[in-house]
Amino acid sequence: MIDEKTLTQFGIELADEFPHPFSEDHPDWNESYFFDWYDEEGNNAGHCRIGWHPVQQRVLFWLYLFNGAEWLVIEEYRLPFSALKLGSADQVFAYDGWGLAFSYTATAPLNSGELVVSGFARVLSGPRQGVMVPVQLNLVAQAQGPAHSLGGGSVESHSAKGYSTNRFEQPIKAELKLCINDENQVLQVRGERDHSWGPRPWDMEWQFFVINSDSFKLQSTVVNIPEWPEIQMGYFQAAGEAMEHLDKVDFQLVFDADNPVNGVSGHFSLVCDSGRAVSGRLETISGMEIDITHTFSPPRRTEYRRSLVRCHIEGEAPQIGWLECNRKPEANH
Repeated sequence: MIDEKTLTQFGIELADEFPHPFSEDHPDWNESYFFDWYDEEGNNAGHCRIGWHPVQQRVLFWLYLFNGAEWLVIEEYRLPFSALKLGSADQVFAYDGWGLAFSYTATAPLNSGELVVSGFARVLSGPRQGVMVPVQLNLVAQAQGPAHSLGGGSVESHSAKGYSTNRFEQPIKAELKLCINDENQVLQVRGERDHSWGPRPWDMEWQFFVINSDSFKLQSTVVNIPEWPEIQMGYFQAAGEAMEHLDKVDFQLVFDADNPVNGVSGHFSLVCDSGRAVSGRLETISGMEIDITHTFSPPRRTEYRRSLVRCHIEGEAPQIGWLECNRKPEANH
């Protein structure tokens, strides 16, 4: 267990583990919880997002699973907000209906929790492509560092007067119990989780990169919001050392717009507040494109993808991580 002072050193409180009041004046108000994970070899991985738009009266849910040969997905972007149970004792949220159930319980706020999902997933790739299979997972996660945050920020479109608006990122280690079509596995995994709340327009481009290993943990982001200076942020934490902010984040990436499975490669360069520099190259193990067409008015496609990547840093063994990118399709031309 990590002590409260360490967990909250970047301004996030234990109460921020739970849902927040929302402004009815912001149709794009979105509170979301995100979890990703992978095993040491990159043979098993996944990510799950649960978000609600209370003014739009809907819940967005996705679960992507990779087993080394196949991608499986559950996507539900129009679940009724009225069916979501929020903030009951230590249970952060819960939904159960029509063959899909998911919940998150904060067994110790900001320290540990359990994500539970059951439903039916479609196989997107591999020999069973197109088949629907039953899926159940239990992800019992333990924090591996503080809840990192830069505060509510000053971007007008992401703020609401009189309301808390913020987000945090946190490295995790977890035991994953996974059952796919009656095949059971118990895996030791690492990854990242985040919790975000406030007005959240999706009309922007970003790159999000995370590695969580025995020797270090990092999360880095570049965000490009229309009519706003580029935002570079994140954290780096070496084993046994304090977590520190990133001062500079640079990605030099090559994209294959026609191939989401192997869609990106390139280099990254990060500089911490202390002056410590971290750089390397990355290559895709496998990836998929995610549907966020419904978040825009009118609906439209962006090239929103998440890739499981293998990263090469001088002096380190190859590391597994995630790279997420959202780009406008016209960026390809």
